[in-house]
Amino acid sequence: MSLRPYRILSSDRKGKSRLRAQSLENVVNEATVETLTGEVTAWLKANGASLVGIASVERFDGAPRGHHPRDFLHEARSVVTFGVALLRQALYWEGHLANSELVPPEHQKEVLQNYFYRQTGYVMVNNLLDTMALRISNLLESRGYLSLFFPATYGTKAIWGFIKERIPSKSGLFSQRHAAVKAGLGEFGLNNMVVTPEYGPRIRFNSVITEAELTPSPLIGEKVCLGEGCSICLENCPDAISLRPDFDPGAVWYDTPAQTDLDACVRLSNVHYCLGRCIKVCPVAQKSSRCKRALP
Repeated sequence: MSLRPYRILSSDRKGKSRLRAQSLENVVNEATVETLTGEVTAWLKANGASLVGIASVERFDGAPRGHHPRDFLHEARSVVTFGVALLRQALYWEGHLANSELVPPEHQKEVLQNYFYRQTGYVMVNNLLDTMALRISNLLESRGYLSLFFPATYGTKAIWGFIKERIPSKSGLFSQRHAAVKAGLGEFGLNNMVVTPEYGPRIRFNSVITEAELTPSPLIGEKVCLGEGCSICLENCPDAISLRPDFDPGAVWYDTPAQTDLDACVRLSNVHYCLGRCIKVCPVAQKSSRCKRALP
């Protein structure tokens, strides 16, 4: 009989020891998550990222069938999304050759849009995004976490032509814009671009899907896009963007409030030389704290 209290006490001690061990393990795991999150974020910002955000894969529930992060990586736990801001002067390209004695006036807009802007506003930015995605994926895999990414958008005419023939919706394999919103970097705007507080829509994104558990960033809680009271992006993109009939004007737009006719966008850009205009005219970008002096 005298042994029973001792055994009960011993069991209690073992139970408490297990609880302490579990508690310590949780603290260590949380510290590891925070440390790795900080390391990934710091590396990206040191290597060219203007913004970095993280989403748990649960935020992607409801994604198109076959395009959820876990459709690509079954044990995925996090999606790291990062953006590179566009140079203002890359967007304000229309007058760059106004006094050129080398480029004939009738070819200036075509050269500036289809060479200068496509390179500085698309190709070079996408190349940097892809390089960062590859390197951070390798970093995470070196720590034992399988990771993958998809090339940033369809920036070249050759790739665009290839995709048009094979993907009727012309959708990306993984939506970088939705990933950016789910990582708390901004909300959708009327122009279907992601509008961020820091850069407006003047930024491009890529993402890394990883098995690593990382600390999610909070979602945007207040509107960033100025909405229908502004609509300047729609006015500058006639016939290519139309509002969805069921969108809520006062809500934070975590999903697209409009539909973009991509064929019309491409066609009109070759007529009006307006590529990038719906990004350029956004007042959120123009009033951004990024500029130390007032710029249009």
